Amino acid sequence: MDEIIIKKIEWSVHEYKHEEKSVDFIWAIGLVSIIACGIALWFSNYLFAVFIFISGCSLIFFSLRNPEDITFVVETSGLTIGKDKYEWKKIKGFRVKKDDDKTVLLVEINKYFLPVYTIPLPVTLCAEVKESLLKFINEIELEESKSMKFMEKLGF
Repeated sequence: MDEIIIKKIEWSVHEYKHEEKSVDFIWAIGLVSIIACGIALWFSNYLFAVFIFISGCSLIFFSLRNPEDITFVVETSGLTIGKDKYEWKKIKGFRVKKDDDKTVLLVEINKYFLPVYTIPLPVTLCAEVKESLLKFINEIELEESKSMKFMEKLGF
């Protein structure tokens, strides 16, 4: 059987769309966390209070950090997302979704946790990436997760 060889396609994008958070946002997260911690302590639920405190701190730190650049590579051996490499046999399918303001590549991988990856795709590479992926995997009907869309609307 002939081995399929494709041209290597590589692009880099930010990990996520970063929006500067105001001091009011940080104060609001801090106050809500402290109040929720106090309520949990009032009900003698110490473990939940610790969980709320750690969650609030994590939310503040992650909202302040700048996104890293992630490199995506489509090549003959598979798909590379940052440091992770996925062979074609581990990928169930894909979909290139074009909206008015963005284009994304949705990839479903054989995983139980976060099986659908949403990858920002430059408009100039849409046709080339789709043509290359069709040589190895099928195009299937995929949608972005609702939680992902909700978090983007909130600014995360």
